Amino acid sequence: MSIENALVRSTVRVMAGKNGQEPFSVGTGFYYKVQDPKTSNAKIFILTNKHVVNGADYIRFVHSYADSLEDLDEHHQPVGRVDKTEQLPIAPFVYNHPNADIDLCAIDVTIILAPILNSGKKLRSMVLDSSWMVKDEDKKHVRDIEQVLVVGYPRGIWDHHNNMPISRIGNTATHPFANYQDKQDFLIDVAAFQGSSGSPVFSYEAPMFRQASGAYTPGTKVNLIGVVWGVIESSVEGDLKVIEIPSALKHVPVMNASLNLALALHADVIKDLDALILPTIK
Repeated sequence: MSIENALVRSTVRVMAGKNGQEPFSVGTGFYYKVQDPKTSNAKIFILTNKHVVNGADYIRFVHSYADSLEDLDEHHQPVGRVDKTEQLPIAPFVYNHPNADIDLCAIDVTIILAPILNSGKKLRSMVLDSSWMVKDEDKKHVRDIEQVLVVGYPRGIWDHHNNMPISRIGNTATHPFANYQDKQDFLIDVAAFQGSSGSPVFSYEAPMFRQASGAYTPGTKVNLIGVVWGVIESSVEGDLKVIEIPSALKHVPVMNASLNLALALHADVIKDLDALILPTIK
């Protein structure tokens, strides 16, 4: 599977709701693994924004698996693919980022995915981990303007027949490791809408990528650099406002103009969740 195909398959459409009721919220999540380096034991999570699941009792999502990921049909899907809808209570399985100002949480879905993996089936989704982030020694080579790939479900749109997300290409609008307005955010020049919350942001160079020396070499270079959580809008009066991306499923009248600028958390804040989760892995 190409790296592009794998990246697109890292996300999951997250719906959230109250017990006994239909979901009221939709957003994007992505699969993420935390592994104990001493024992190799691991847990798998869906990472998303806190505001996507705020006030909800459960999440609902669809995951796909098959006997093999190599044997593809004419729609570029694994032959015999199974799509399964799951509903999971949030409270026993959620880890909120310890900083209240950082809109990020992890929901443990190991109880759902482990039986599938242990049975020998192949999860169609790629599971990310901290190794996808830019290493500290490489950050000095990252430029203010980098091409980015954003994967998610803007306005909740998805290819439900194939259980696939929407992918968009853009670029960074501020340096991806600088704190925009003294917060752990940066800006990307990619339109974000209701449902985009929680979308992973990847730096993406292809079919050539730049080495530390400045020379270019054939190939693809990808890193996880952020998680979308908000947008900058211009009000009818011309004021600029930073807002959380709405996740409500109901249609909301649009009164403000989008500047096609989204805010993304630095991917490094995910490591704070790693530290929170690691002691729980037995």
